[in-house]
Amino acid sequence: MIQCAPRPTATTVVNGWSSERRELLQARLTQGSLLSPVLSFFFNADLVQRQGQQAGRSIAYVDDYTAWVTGPTSEVNHANINRAFDWERRSEVTFEADKTAIIHFSRKKTRTDNDPFLIEGEAVYPKERVKVLGLIMKWRRRRAYSGLEADLQNEDQAIDRLSHIAERYPL
Repeated sequence: MIQCAPRPTATTVVNGWSSERRELLQARLTQGSLLSPVLSFFFNADLVQRQGQQAGRSIAYVDDYTAWVTGPTSEVNHANINRAFDWERRSEVTFEADKTAIIHFSRKKTRTDNDPFLIEGEAVYPKERVKVLGLIMKWRRRRAYSGLEADLQNEDQAIDRLSHIAERYPL
């Protein structure tokens, strides 16, 4: 006897109104689907809005999520970042350890925290440099060489761009 799984069905609920349950002809979205950004907006809204209420900002687009938090100590920042992992557990989604990066910005290396975050049982340690939206972010804000001003200006511009993107495309 061959048993087949029943075809998936779905219903749409908006402001308490529910559509009738219908069979899904295709139960997944193809890569690059026009619906992906819309659906990700609804799915990720809780994460992005929750992150925005803390000391920090975040950007989300489809399956990419970038957040930055600020605080007086790296321990406070660590606790704020853990809220994103709480959302991960509640939403039953998975952050991929190999696509996750943590960076602490500080003028002094001794003020940073090197404790890892556990993602899918894999330790993810803070890095000294991370690429965010094509911009290289470095943990250290001061340098002891002649290129200090240019380096700081590039990092300030990168942070400014991230802030403008978040302001221009609020969720």
